[in-house]
Formats: sequence, C-alpha cells, structure tokens
Amino acid sequence: MKFSKQIGFGAASVAVASAFVLSPIIASANDGNKDANRINASQRVEVAINAAGNVLVRGAKVTGISGSTLTVTTTAGASTLSWAVTTDGSTAFVTSTGSGSTLGAISVGDTVSFAGALTGSGLSVKANAVKDWTLGANQRSVSGTVQSINAAGTSLVLGKGNDDNNKNVTVQFTGSTLIVLNGATTTFASIQTGDKVKATGIVNADATVLTATSVTVTHPTPSLGNDDFAKRIRIWFSNHGFGIFGKDGKHGEDH
Repeated sequence: MKFSKQIGFGAASVAVASAFVLSPIIASANDGNKDANRINASQRVEVAINAAGNVLVRGAKVTGISGSTLTVTTTAGASTLSWAVTTDGSTAFVTSTGSGSTLGAISVGDTVSFAGALTGSGLSVKANAVKDWTLGANQRSVSGTVQSINAAGTSLVLGKGNDDNNKNVTVQFTGSTLIVLNGATTTFASIQTGDKVKATGIVNADATVLTATSVTVTHPTPSLGNDDFAKRIRIWFSNHGFGIFGKDGKHGEDH
C-alpha cells in the first residue's frame, strides 16, 4: 500500500505533496537499479502535510531516541525542522530493503522516513510507519562457485557469479551464519571446493567481502564421465536390462 493512501493523502493535499506521493516509502525497489533507488530516496528531503493533519516526511536524521519517541530533524537549505515522532505497538518498522524491523534497530544518525498524524502543538507526529534507510543499505546476495576455502578463518572465495559486480567475492562466516545444504542446516566444514553457493549478508565498501547472515550450498551433481571405468558401468547396466543409461554400450561386453 502506498504511504499516500495509508495516511489519507488525496485531492485536498497541499501542492508540495503532489510531486512525490505517487511513490511508496514502504516497499522494496523492484525495478531498475535498486541500490541507486535506495541512495536517492535516502538523500532527498521532502515534507508533506495535508488539510487533515496527515504527515509524510522523507530524509529525516535521527538525533535522539527516548523510550518509544524518536527526535529527528529535516534540513533543507538553511532551514532545519525538529520533529518528535511517537511510536507504539501499531507502528510498522521496515529497513531500506523493505524487510520488517523494530524500533530497537534504529540508531542515532540513521536516515528515516515516516508517516502519521500531527498531535498537539508543534511538529509532533504519531507515526503509523517508519522506514530506516540506513538499515539494510549494504545488504547483498551473491552467487558463485567455491574457488577456495580458508578453514582457519571460516571464509571462502566465490568465483564470478551473478552478483552485480561480477568479481570474485570473499564470503566471511560468523558464529551466527545460517548454513543450509539440501534443505537442512549444516556446518562450515561440509562446504567443499566446487560447490555452488548463494550467500546473503553485508558487504564492505568495495563489495569484495561479504559477511554472511545466511548461506545456501549445493553440491555439484556427480557425473560418470567418459573414462574406461564409467563405460564399463554403462555397458554392464545395459546388458542386464537397465535402460537408464541409454543405448550407448548396449552391445559391449561384460568385463
């Protein structure tokens, strides 16, 4: 649901709202460059208040947290506005990627957007939704083939996969990294060179190291190949009425 609908913006909204209420705050970017979308959204500052007192604010900086109330500021040019944003159990919290979050995950210095209604005098808002653009900003998923494993350092190197940077990435494991192999949890020791891996976590500034929160591992499918031993196996099965290996070797001899 768009924030504009959630907090009641409509035809009576002030003119400043019309330029941006069409794009929802609470939604992960699904089209175009997701990283650029998140950066642009977190950097712009926008304020809209409609005739009913509903408020939509983007690009506010958290300057203080007291109980369930956030103190935030919006700065445009030489003007700075200070807001008191009150939250409760009905307030929805999300990260920059659109995943669920909590009030406790917000820190002083984070960039947030919020929607709600004015209460009392001054810029006090009872928020029904808060999005933290800082949380999840560096979260990525990378996929590739395991090129090497550092058992002592609990890390591995993935070859070029389908990640955005198309480069080798070091995946660092921690004690809390969830590792899944064939649908069941496993340990770092079960990962082998040549395995296919998809890792999700937080990347460093140049996207060469990913500290993983979760890793999915797939062992490569064994292949009988075309060596002499494999050919003998196919011949034996074919000569004993098992057609799963096709006609190749069907007239061969059983050694």
